[in-house]
Amino acid sequence: MTTMKIGVGTLNPAKLDAVERYAAEFGLTAKVTGYDVATGVSAMPMSDHETRLGAMNRARAVLAADPEVTFGIGLEGGVSMLDEQMFLVNWGAAADRSGRIITAGGARIVLPDALSRGILDGRELGDVVDDYVHQKNVHQHGGTIGILTDGRVTRSDMFLDILRLIGGLYAHSRN
Repeated sequence: MTTMKIGVGTLNPAKLDAVERYAAEFGLTAKVTGYDVATGVSAMPMSDHETRLGAMNRARAVLAADPEVTFGIGLEGGVSMLDEQMFLVNWGAAADRSGRIITAGGARIVLPDALSRGILDGRELGDVVDDYVHQKNVHQHGGTIGILTDGRVTRSDMFLDILRLIGGLYAHSRN
C-alpha cells in the first residue's frame, strides 16, 4: 500500500493533531508533515472571507513547497462580526494536484467582550487569550474554543470536524 504525503500549511501542534486524527480515523496510510507557509492574509483575519482565503492559501502553498505532497491542507482561525457581536470562526481547505480545492467552515462561538475589545484594539486573538487566562500559547493547545468551552471542544476537535466535512465533500465531488 502506498503512503500518501499530506502537507499541512502550519507547524501548529493543534492543527497537525487534527490532520493526524483525521488520517487515523479514516484509516489513511499517510505521512502528515507541517510546513511553515505564508497565509497571504493578515495575522488576525477579521472576516469569514479572509479566514477562508488564508486556509486556501495555506493549502496551495504546501503543494507549491513540496512536489511529493498529495494533498495540501490549510486550517485557519479568525473572527467575524455578526449583529454587532464578534465570533470565533475557523475554516479549512484541501487542495490536490488536479487543482481542486474544497473548503468548509466550522462552528462559531461568540467571544466575550474582553476578547473582542483586544482584537478591535489591533491585537491577535492568541495574544489576547493568553493574557485573558494567564497562560502561554493557548493557540497551540486547546485554543480559544477550548478556553470558552472549558475543554469540551478543543482547537484540534474543531479542525477535525472541518476536515470531516471536507473529506465528505471531496468524496462526493469525485462521484
